[in-house]
Amino acid sequence: MLTLILKGLLMGLAIAAPVGPMALLCLKLSLEKGIKSGIVAGLGIAMADMTYGLVALLGFSAVMTVLLDYNETIRLIGGIGLLGLASHTLFQAQKSKKTATPKPHAPRIASKDLIVTYTTAYGLTITNPMTILVFLAIFAGLGDEISHEGKWIVAAGIFMGSLGWWIIIACIGNILRARLSPNIIATINIISGIIIGGFGIYILST
Repeated sequence: MLTLILKGLLMGLAIAAPVGPMALLCLKLSLEKGIKSGIVAGLGIAMADMTYGLVALLGFSAVMTVLLDYNETIRLIGGIGLLGLASHTLFQAQKSKKTATPKPHAPRIASKDLIVTYTTAYGLTITNPMTILVFLAIFAGLGDEISHEGKWIVAAGIFMGSLGWWIIIACIGNILRARLSPNIIATINIISGIIIGGFGIYILST
């Protein structure tokens, strides 16, 4: 069991660690709203990773076939979603530069805002075509080597490994939030928005 958990943890870290739009989203939210928003975003991303992990591990070939058949549609949704996130990020960053200096403590976040953060992170991850391809590559031929119960253990490990990484990113963002000036944070968010938009354009154009 321990071996399967470790295998899942390593897979989760390998999937989450590469720098991409989701890492920028998690960092951006932590800088803007504090560690809670960053962790909730990470929870949504980790749940999406586990969803694809279960689909691949349990051998739902029909589901994977449908996902690949509708890859163009998924790519369109994911690309537009990233462009929307980029626009929102740039708008909020420009707005924050014009407003008064915010308090150093994280603002109170309403439950509905956390739900929106979770669903946005989950939706953007699940519609990222690269996520599908990464899981296909990692789990190619792996499903037959593990028992049914073992597959659920590996999937749980993927979730924990992925979530652990996003908690680290959220903590880094929260530490930077306490040490950087609002103008610097706004500048970082502008850069993040531009990069996220670049990812969206890349997804739509390839």
